[in-house]
Amino acid sequence: MLNQSSTRLERWGRALGVLVILSAAALGGWVWHLNMIHPRTNDAMIRANTIDVAIQHVNGKIIELPVKDNQFVHAGDLLYAIDARPFEAAVAAANAALQLAQKEVKGQMAEIKMAEAKVLESEQTIQSAAAEVKRMQAEETFAASYLARLKPLERQQFVTSNALKQAEAKQKAQLAAVHDAQAKVRAAEAALNSSHQSKSASEQRLAQFGNQFARVQQAEAKLQQAQLDLEYCRVYAPFDGYVTNLNTSVGQFVSTGEKLFALVDDTTWYVIANYKETYLRYIQPGMPVDVFLAAYPGIHFKGEVQGVGWANYPDNVVVKEALPTVERTLNWVVLAGRFPVRIRLIDRDPDRPFRMGMTAFTSVGVNH
Repeated sequence: MLNQSSTRLERWGRALGVLVILSAAALGGWVWHLNMIHPRTNDAMIRANTIDVAIQHVNGKIIELPVKDNQFVHAGDLLYAIDARPFEAAVAAANAALQLAQKEVKGQMAEIKMAEAKVLESEQTIQSAAAEVKRMQAEETFAASYLARLKPLERQQFVTSNALKQAEAKQKAQLAAVHDAQAKVRAAEAALNSSHQSKSASEQRLAQFGNQFARVQQAEAKLQQAQLDLEYCRVYAPFDGYVTNLNTSVGQFVSTGEKLFALVDDTTWYVIANYKETYLRYIQPGMPVDVFLAAYPGIHFKGEVQGVGWANYPDNVVVKEALPTVERTLNWVVLAGRFPVRIRLIDRDPDRPFRMGMTAFTSVGVNH
């Protein structure tokens, strides 16, 4: 009886052991399946977009700095101001130069138009004088013909000597009128030539600056640059965010390109989670993500996959000149590569603000 009981217990023990092994295998397979369809990682970090607030195109002394390190600012708040007096003077000088250029070009254009008007007037005078010459020549020809007819009649005493003298005087007067009209034509031609020369001189003076509007355009460009430099003296926040790494104060002289501090964009926060390449096929843009932050135990936040990184720099390949250098290594364990997955955070909790660099844990495909 004892041998039978011992054999029975041994059989039950073996069956229980097999059952435990099968249960463990099933549980492991189920966990593996869940881990594959809901990839998770603790290699994640809170991130935000940042910009460097630097001096733009101006040099000068800071006269206003209303922000402090780690301060929250709203879009449109003044970040800093530089002494604007030199740039205001530059704007005034550029504006004066523009007005002077406009007046000079306007005067030169007026001179050209006046010369063109004189050219037209001289041409019309020539035409009128030429017509007057023709008319006078016709009258002189008629007077000469009339005188020629009277001379034979005077010898035959059909006309008086006084009438003949009057005809001769009229013919001479008509001839003098012809000469006078011809002189007027020559004077008008001389005036036309002078008007052409005056117009040419005005055009040459204007051509010294190239295109007639080039000088004005150049002055306008200098004025716009001076106005832009003046605007750069006061810089405002482009978005809501946090001032960070501010290490200067009012009175500091700054130069173009010098960085004053960074501004962390508070409008959009996201998580960069590094997932193994074996999980990437289960991660698609738009999928929900459960985000847990180490800084806030027990609190979960909703997220959404924005995209998966397409490139990862290999850690054992160095590109030197045109050929890559690959280290000779013997890997006993092959580690899966990791790619960054960008996850946009949807939830915001005023009592639990996000900070760049916070440690995060993410699970893709899990609705919280």
